[in-house]
Amino acid sequence: MSGIKLVIGNKNYSSWSMRPWLLLKAFDIPFEEINIALYQKNTAEKLGPYSPSLKVPALLHNETTVWDSLAISEYISEQLLDGRGWPANPKKRASARSICAEIHSEFPNLKKEWPMNCKASVPMAVSDRIEDEIARIDAIWSCCRRKHGVGGDYLFGRFSIADAMYAPMAICFRAYGARLSMEAQRYANTLLANPHVQEWIRQGREELESMPLGNVSNM
Repeated sequence: MSGIKLVIGNKNYSSWSMRPWLLLKAFDIPFEEINIALYQKNTAEKLGPYSPSLKVPALLHNETTVWDSLAISEYISEQLLDGRGWPANPKKRASARSICAEIHSEFPNLKKEWPMNCKASVPMAVSDRIEDEIARIDAIWSCCRRKHGVGGDYLFGRFSIADAMYAPMAICFRAYGARLSMEAQRYANTLLANPHVQEWIRQGREELESMPLGNVSNM
């Protein structure tokens, strides 16, 4: 497989960049990684040749450009994996797509107040709005594992787009001290033990850039 470039932001902070990166890594798809530091004076200038939205991530595959994490993941599954990015079973696939859409569009308070930071280890106060969103993710993880997790340790058994989409939340929950049910915590531990997740965290911790908390949400 050639001609694949993935444009990403800071690994310490950019949860949206992590998602397609992790999917490519999990399925052993070779790609060129282009890392552009965010919130610098020349960030937009550097992103211009790659991303129409001037945001990360962006995937370039031969003559095709795709941006937005979920759109990129769909493209990877369709064009590079013969659909293997999603569960093969139609009911499981429908559930997987639904929970991916949910993490993509919902949980505004977690995204704003508990942004991904691979270096962080600071227990945070849990407001009612944060507690409600944590509880919803806990329910998603626990329900998927019980109903669909046969055959592996991930949400739908084997690793899929759904796991790539939720992996940054495992980092956030560990960083800020979220309290999860036993089943959800077991799944979070599975994500954190994934060698590609560990690689991302390690590289994120090695980065030198530092940003104010308010700048790193939804990156």
